[in-house]
Amino acid sequence: MSLVVAAVVAGALAGLKDQAQSAVRDAYLGLRNLIVRRHGIEVGALELLPGSEEEQQSLREGLAVSGAGEDAEVLEAAHEVVRAVREHDAAAARAVGVHLDDVDAELIRIVDVKARGDATGVSLDRVRARGSIVIEGVEADGGESPAHP
Repeated sequence: MSLVVAAVVAGALAGLKDQAQSAVRDAYLGLRNLIVRRHGIEVGALELLPGSEEEQQSLREGLAVSGAGEDAEVLEAAHEVVRAVREHDAAAARAVGVHLDDVDAELIRIVDVKARGDATGVSLDRVRARGSIVIEGVEADGGESPAHP
């Protein structure tokens, strides 16, 4: 996930809550407005479904086509959202490389997932496989995050 997409997801999860800290809300709204006004990319669908891989992919494509993903101001605004979310809403900042929820499949295969910091590499909830579940190549690097009890 690119920095800008991750910041939009984290900002949508944390910054649009009724009880969001003003620093998070302000940072997120600044990023969103910059993306919309300067690059003409709408993020409303991702705000409604921040966990949707399709919406995240759509934003990634829009950022690539418009050049927003390389815009220095957009990148700085994305960093500011991430900083604000980490400081004021750590639960929203926690990343998951692959999350499957309520999946019923014949075979599930997850390969080559890298998680850094306080991220979770693979998370499965209510997953059923009639065949097998294969998870390979998951790397977890705790980075500079403090250890959790």
